[in-house]
Amino acid sequence: MRFLIAQSGGPTAVINSSLVGAIRRAKEKGHEIFGSPYGIEGVLKSQITPLNFEDKELERISRTPGAFLGSCRHKLPEAEDEEYDLIFKVLKENKIDAFLYIGGNDSMDAVLKLGREAERRGSPLIVNGIPKTIDNDLVETDHCPGFASSAKFLNTLASEFVVDSVSYESFPICVMEVMGRDTGWLAVSLRYSEKLVKGLKVLTYVPEKPVSEEKMLEDVRKYADQPLLVAVSEGIKNEKGDYFRAAKKVDAFGHPQLGGVGEYVSELLKKIKKVKFVNPSFTQRAASHCVSEVDFEEAQMVGSRAVDVCEDGKTGLFFGIERLENDYLSDVKMVEIEKVANKVKYVPNSFLEEDSNLILEYLSPLMEELESFPSILF
Repeated sequence: MRFLIAQSGGPTAVINSSLVGAIRRAKEKGHEIFGSPYGIEGVLKSQITPLNFEDKELERISRTPGAFLGSCRHKLPEAEDEEYDLIFKVLKENKIDAFLYIGGNDSMDAVLKLGREAERRGSPLIVNGIPKTIDNDLVETDHCPGFASSAKFLNTLASEFVVDSVSYESFPICVMEVMGRDTGWLAVSLRYSEKLVKGLKVLTYVPEKPVSEEKMLEDVRKYADQPLLVAVSEGIKNEKGDYFRAAKKVDAFGHPQLGGVGEYVSELLKKIKKVKFVNPSFTQRAASHCVSEVDFEEAQMVGSRAVDVCEDGKTGLFFGIERLENDYLSDVKMVEIEKVANKVKYVPNSFLEEDSNLILEYLSPLMEELESFPSILF
């Protein structure tokens, strides 16, 4: 078989592990595998390149942050369009049998559309989707490759940020903004930092639960006299359902440009006391020095399994992760792409309850035990 693989959307610290998993498996099975630079846009430009790397180079690629093949945010047309004529022309000219797309929500939309177009044309092309996203918002998977590594990095950074900030007697409120346009998985994951810094309280504000400025101020005042971290998702909304901070500009998928909510919340909380703010920005998805080994191995596993399934001629599939045991085992879960594309997995209400440990039970097996700090005198 001749495989084509590409990457799309925001990179993660383990997106290249999935890529390498697919390349290695294809080589083991004697298949040819090619890459498309910059996702589907590379296909539209007829840019198809062989991925003939030796094992030593593949190991380096698997540990490299960012999208090794390059990424894009390209929305495919909803119906018949000349873009599809060009895509299928390029794939046919290069004798591609199977196309694997590594990506998040918008990428799974592309997998769905390409599969339907292949069926409409009577094309034998196999089209399947491999998950990645630090936002952890894909359905039909226990978690997404990339999420655990980002959570591990953010908790490491948050605990160090707090310990540094409380070095003085009049310590400030700590505020951290994290990614999460539609869901608050990363913000809620920062509750783990309470295990790392004794006496720390973490308050989380997420898109799933709109909050007024008055309620936020009320919450923070309760804990302002102890070490406190306020974690805000970039997509938090007020009681009217409006983003705290969002530009009018939208991308090809209609998503508003977010950013600046951390600074906004920091200014608000200065009504209470001094505030220190940090925004990890793109580093939270590129921290290869802080990768979860579980995350790394699972990312490689889904890439490898995708090749196996294509050999069987199966198309229109998504390769999620199934948690088998709490202590901890996982396997690949295959579902139809129709069940995944254009759907969002929100943080359950039970995870958002202030006294709930469910997020810790969910997250802990996915990343190694992190460094905790001695108790702080305050």
